[in-house]
Amino acid sequence: MGRRWFKPVLIHLAAALLAWFWIAPAVAPLAWAGLQGIAATLIAWLVRERGWRLALYAGFCPALLGLLQLGVPSWVYLVAALLLIGLARNAATESVPFYRSSQAAVDAVAERLPPGGSLLEAGCADARFALALATLRPDLSIVACENALLAWGWARLRWWRAGRPKNVCIVYASLWSLNWHDYDAVYTFLSPAPMARVWQQFQRQGRPGSLLLSNTFIVPGVAPTVSVPLGGPLQQALLIWNHDYERH
Repeated sequence: MGRRWFKPVLIHLAAALLAWFWIAPAVAPLAWAGLQGIAATLIAWLVRERGWRLALYAGFCPALLGLLQLGVPSWVYLVAALLLIGLARNAATESVPFYRSSQAAVDAVAERLPPGGSLLEAGCADARFALALATLRPDLSIVACENALLAWGWARLRWWRAGRPKNVCIVYASLWSLNWHDYDAVYTFLSPAPMARVWQQFQRQGRPGSLLLSNTFIVPGVAPTVSVPLGGPLQQALLIWNHDYERH
């Protein structure tokens, strides 16, 4: 999983070489960058990249060239790279962007957890979801994990500014490193890419009777037990699976 960044790099390199066959970058850099973006988008589509990632492939090289022509100081690129890695490292390593759950998702989860239950938010970004849920359901014990350093720091700051609620714990950890057996429910808002692995971990570690809750993204080939509409264009439904212990 940690080598997913190879794929976009190879796509951009292949696209750059293809564009070079028709346009020399030193002679017509803007035309070459545009052609490279088109080629990168086409290659990405052929290897089953979809959605917002196609826009990134199309715009990356033209945007980079535009910044270079503006004469932006080199340290700006370093700072931008560090911020990007610190906030959204999982977009490159696991195809999981920096997502923030809506209030509708918070309300839907709050209605479906048992009294005094425990919840793991597997990938909490800035902890908006965990803190909002803790306000609605102070009886819950919530652990929110994040392994992008700046996002985790942002989450800790929000937790501190919220009065350091005792029923919320913000931990710097990968969701894969935690034992899901410790929780009555696991909530995710990730992307389609890791959902098969999420299901495997839930089946392997989830306790009997526990719940897997996913904002919008399905488990391939496994129908949810319940689907709760969220009414948003991006956050469409809360999908819920019950742990079926007999699968083991």
